[in-house]
Amino acid sequence: MSLIAAVVMAMSGAGQAAGDAPAEDLQLVCYGGAQKTTSQVNSGFEWDADQHKYVPKMRVETGKDSFDTAINVSIHGERGTIKLPKSLVPPINGGASAEGWPIEDLIVGHNQIRGKFRLNALNQPTLAIDRRSGVMTIEGLIKFSGRCDADEGHRRF
Repeated sequence: MSLIAAVVMAMSGAGQAAGDAPAEDLQLVCYGGAQKTTSQVNSGFEWDADQHKYVPKMRVETGKDSFDTAINVSIHGERGTIKLPKSLVPPINGGASAEGWPIEDLIVGHNQIRGKFRLNALNQPTLAIDRRSGVMTIEGLIKFSGRCDADEGHRRF
């Protein structure tokens, strides 16, 4: 029995000596500018040259809304989640858990973190975090560009 235990201990020590790194555990808070598509229904009156009078008119106008916000990213080994502010969540969404939306196809590299998350069937933004500069970008129907800092959970005051 002691021979088996010695072999198991030697194998586990050899794996660490060969350079196996422990799993990443990151808590990031990212501050920056966001942009989302908006739509607005406008109604009023418009001159109709054929009828020679004002007629009621309704139209839907789309545009972009830009604002500053913060986004939280949590990475535990090969799993990650992203928490978005309510202002970036579309009205029709898949619903996030208390931890946020899961990050799919997560790649945690030495210099970059990449993945995507699904807000709904049509809105699946991708995210990229440069680990050297701390810059995070989100591209999709919502857009975000900002700088991330490690969140150690310490109170500031």
